[in-house]
Amino acid sequence: MATTYNEIFASFKDDITDTDLILLSKDLQDETLVSLLNKAITKCERICNINMSRDDVVQTFEEDIPNDVIDIIVEWMTVFWLKPYLNNMENLRNALNTKDFTSFSPANLLEKISNRYELARKHARSLTNEYSFIYADMSGLKT
Repeated sequence: MATTYNEIFASFKDDITDTDLILLSKDLQDETLVSLLNKAITKCERICNINMSRDDVVQTFEEDIPNDVIDIIVEWMTVFWLKPYLNNMENLRNALNTKDFTSFSPANLLEKISNRYELARKHARSLTNEYSFIYADMSGLKT
């Protein structure tokens, strides 16, 4: 049975808490999630070496996607979801203009978002590498 986008989206929504995403209309929410999904797939499709052909209209993959690959896709979706928060100009302005660098300062917030983004990126990359080591095809290598 082919994997549906909703299976991946549900896993992604379990990993994040974004009330803004939940408040979006169903169409806009799907558009946002499909965009994140497509970006995430570009990061792991070549390495995972499985058929990730899909239909964005029906929102299903042509084949069943293994759970470990779904985990990688969800981690990359998280990285791409965090990126706009990191690149938010308002956060940057606050960080550059703040007079009081307390533990609740905008600069501290930007640093925490940056740290979280970097952690998510490293974890996604680690999962992708681990997958490639486990399922690598070594038959074509010369000895």
